[in-house]
Amino acid sequence: MSKAFTREDADASFEAPPPTARLSEGRLTAYGARIARDRLAELERESHGAARLRELLEGAEVLDPAGADHVALGARVTLRTDKGAQRTVVIVTPDEVGLVPSGVSAASPLARALLGARAGDTVELDLPRGPEELTVTSIDWPT
Repeated sequence: MSKAFTREDADASFEAPPPTARLSEGRLTAYGARIARDRLAELERESHGAARLRELLEGAEVLDPAGADHVALGARVTLRTDKGAQRTVVIVTPDEVGLVPSGVSAASPLARALLGARAGDTVELDLPRGPEELTVTSIDWPT
């Protein structure tokens, strides 16, 4: 597996999950779980659509790596492209895509390039038009 880091001192012990791994398996980020609970309460008030969220929340292992110094599930990552554009994404499980604002599935190429990176690291994202360098400008942990 190719390391996406350009810094030599990056944590060599971190390994992203294999591309075929199902990343959710009944797990939610702490941020995603809070949003799901809030949405569930809203849907219960509206009396429709709550079953799917209830199913998602029941028995889910809530992951809370808040405070980690590298990108992991649940991280809100601000990055800058090699062209200077800035973007912020939240790394979530596939079940949380569409639920968490700016959520990007941990199985996506973007998230896979970012997982394990630290603030200041530059990673390379392979795109159909060619590779693009992304610099992680900040990592925080939404609650």
